[in-house]
Amino acid sequence: MYKKIYQILEETGKVKTAMFLNGSHKGEKCLIKEGSCVAFDSKAEDFWKEYEAELAACQDTKVVHIKENDFFVEIYVKNPQLIILGGGHVSQPVAKIGKMLGFHVTVMDDRKDFVTPERFPDADRLITGSYDEIPDKIPEYENAYYVIVTRGHLGDSASARQILRRPYTYLGMIGSRNKVKLTMEKLLGEGFSKEQLNTIHAPIGLPIGGHMPAEIAVSITAEIVQEKNKYNVSYIDETVEKAVREKESGVMITIISKSGSSPRGTGSKMFLDKEGRLHGSIGGGNVEFQALKYAPEAKHGEIRKYNLSNQGGANLGMICGGEVEVLFEVCEQ
Repeated sequence: MYKKIYQILEETGKVKTAMFLNGSHKGEKCLIKEGSCVAFDSKAEDFWKEYEAELAACQDTKVVHIKENDFFVEIYVKNPQLIILGGGHVSQPVAKIGKMLGFHVTVMDDRKDFVTPERFPDADRLITGSYDEIPDKIPEYENAYYVIVTRGHLGDSASARQILRRPYTYLGMIGSRNKVKLTMEKLLGEGFSKEQLNTIHAPIGLPIGGHMPAEIAVSITAEIVQEKNKYNVSYIDETVEKAVREKESGVMITIISKSGSSPRGTGSKMFLDKEGRLHGSIGGGNVEFQALKYAPEAKHGEIRKYNLSNQGGANLGMICGGEVEVLFEVCEQ
């Protein structure tokens, strides 16, 4: 199961799952793709149907209650891509800042002289081509942040037209209100819905009053960071991922909820492999010790609470206070 999660994550940059925490389907887990719940063996499971709309609408890693059931919804993100369409003077500082922020940076322009290593030394990928060629030049990727900064509304509309047909996390378009209005009217006339167009951040960037290219780039990347951190997502521990990919079986231990102050947040994981070796952490201390001690006898889908407040915190050797719920998943690869 987790091998598949990490495989999809590598390919798309984003994965969403849901798991029953109680009831007759306790321990059942699914992928949520395009608003539908899909079992890991790709079989259609009718029991997900009545819950999938609300599960698909959830944007945070957290426990949700639907009807009589509790679910742990988990959203994983990794390797964000910043795709800049247009290689003009604003694009250069956007690419530089984007690289500083940890994005894989792509710059595309229909003018060969505008996408050179000299102009974009920080870019990971430089593409020359018409914006109508985006489907052929840039693979679809869910954890993608698109910045449209072409030299005119024709390039803007051509870029937006292609991006609106694919998954993305962020889509922003530069331009005056009049230029943006013309582009939106054109796309609306082509059959795109108002709901789709409302996902476009236009004019792009946070309103910080910037005029210089570098200032405009700061406003653009600040909005991207704001959007990137809008929801609570699961932290990807590379040591856990590596262990899951290499080991045949083990127990995944995940914090599914917390209250008060605790060392690690919801979605934090550690993996106990079949040889008894630990990979990752849920915060250390006696809480982690107790979870590891219990893991070999845990049943799949079992939840245990650890109280870190007052006397409980003292007994567990913690000073932070609060409570965590820990989920145990038995992984048979």
